[in-house]
Amino acid sequence: MPFRIAFIVGQLSLGGAEQQLYYLLSGLDRSRIWPVVITLGPTPDEYWMQPIAKLSIPVRHVLCSLGRALRLLRIAHILRVEQVRVVHAWVYHANPYSALAGRLAKIPLRLGSMREAYVGLPDKKLIRWVGYRGLDILITNSAENARQLRNLNLTRARVECVPNGVSIPARLSQTDRNRLKSELGFSDAHIVIGSIGRLDQNKNYAMLLRAFAAVAATWPALRLVIIGEGPLRPQLAATAEQLGLAGKVCLPGVISLAARYLPAMEVCCLTSYTEGMPNLVMEAAAAGVPVVSTRCGDSMHLIEHGVSGYLVSPNDDVGMSAHIDLLLANPEHRLHMGQAGREKMRREFSVENMVARMTQVYEQVLAERRLASTSDF
Repeated sequence: MPFRIAFIVGQLSLGGAEQQLYYLLSGLDRSRIWPVVITLGPTPDEYWMQPIAKLSIPVRHVLCSLGRALRLLRIAHILRVEQVRVVHAWVYHANPYSALAGRLAKIPLRLGSMREAYVGLPDKKLIRWVGYRGLDILITNSAENARQLRNLNLTRARVECVPNGVSIPARLSQTDRNRLKSELGFSDAHIVIGSIGRLDQNKNYAMLLRAFAAVAATWPALRLVIIGEGPLRPQLAATAEQLGLAGKVCLPGVISLAARYLPAMEVCCLTSYTEGMPNLVMEAAAAGVPVVSTRCGDSMHLIEHGVSGYLVSPNDDVGMSAHIDLLLANPEHRLHMGQAGREKMRREFSVENMVARMTQVYEQVLAERRLASTSDF
């Protein structure tokens, strides 16, 4: 008989964590695990609602307007009605609901998640503290996060690392890549490098602009696209203007399923100060696009320096520009590096690997619990 598991997610809008949840739900063996999703999102019609419903998985929406106490009671009620044996908060902010509602509903196994870097958590000490309490297992997608959690003794919960999974897309023809360039406003003759992410302080796109400025002088056809939105958009646009790059930098804002535009790029860049498991690196590598990234979070585990991409120190725009220039000047090297990254994703970070590892964690801990309860008699 399959056991029932409830996933609590803050929202089901278009985001990396939500996409990972969809990947897991799509791959679960229903003869072993039967899922239900509880969303705390603002509306009952967010992006991933329909795709999840098409998997014949029930989605229960708990209204934000109820307030935290009533939300807690409502979640506990759903857990009891659904006869859940495992409750898993899929994002850090949902961890207290897994711990407290799970305890109220007498759920045998209560899990939480940490998908962001520790330094990227909210500054409020109470929020940080509550997010670690009352859980049996804390699952992170990042080996670096797991190391920090254990070294800092942040939680009594057992820490497990389950890396994200990435879908390996079909290779595109040059005609299809040119079409993607055109949709971004570029011509076939343009050479495109770029990034995808929120335009905020942590993503450090000022570094990318400086690196681009150094290379653009050598490559007149070079263009930069940064897909995303955020508070630093006006500042980045002004910086591009000051560097004389306004006509060569494209800031198109948020684009749904933006990763589909990665094949339009010759090189993908990540300039963050901190990350957990950077989806951008995984998606670019899976698309066969070489990545130049700062050493942040698990980028060092995703990229084999000099083989499947390049790694530089945070704010080292000189090093980043040198690696970009090298890749642009050597198309064959760029192709081989992109292929190496793609094979690494297929071999080590496939969606199938992620689903198998997550399933193993659930079943292993439940088996340990059964064994422990049997030995009490």
